Amino acid sequence: MLRKTPRTAHQMPMLFLFLLIGLFAASSLTLTLIGTRVYRDVAAEAELSGDAQMLLSYVGNKVHAYDMADSVAIEARDGLNALCLYETLDGARYETVIYAYQNAVWERFAPAGEPFDPENGERLVAAASLDFSMPAQGLIEARVSLAGGETRTLRVALRTAAAEGV
Repeated sequence: MLRKTPRTAHQMPMLFLFLLIGLFAASSLTLTLIGTRVYRDVAAEAELSGDAQMLLSYVGNKVHAYDMADSVAIEARDGLNALCLYETLDGARYETVIYAYQNAVWERFAPAGEPFDPENGERLVAAASLDFSMPAQGLIEARVSLAGGETRTLRVALRTAAAEGV
């Protein structure tokens, strides 16, 4: 006669094994979600920081490219603080104006003396503000504030004639 062994003796190790596998799965899912959130925050911060660095490098390169006598000025245009860069092409004088308007930095290229409309420029990058100043003769300072509150500053020394300030 065959004797049946009770199955309850073997169910306890199986239950422990399933609980252990379930705990591992829940831990893996939790760590994956936490890692995804951290990565998203780091990527967003890097993007904002990259935008600030790109903008300040752009401004610095523009100032160096226009670093000639009477070619760099900081002016007020329609109540906006603007960096104005002047050049002469085919006998006509043109200006490149870099300014902050509607939570973005804009650039406008037009003939000098043409009426200024901030909406006629090209939007470059999102930024809370961009301020230009001249803390010393021949030194241009650009300070950008991003939407996240981060502020970066660039100082560019002119190599030729001094710039005009507001």
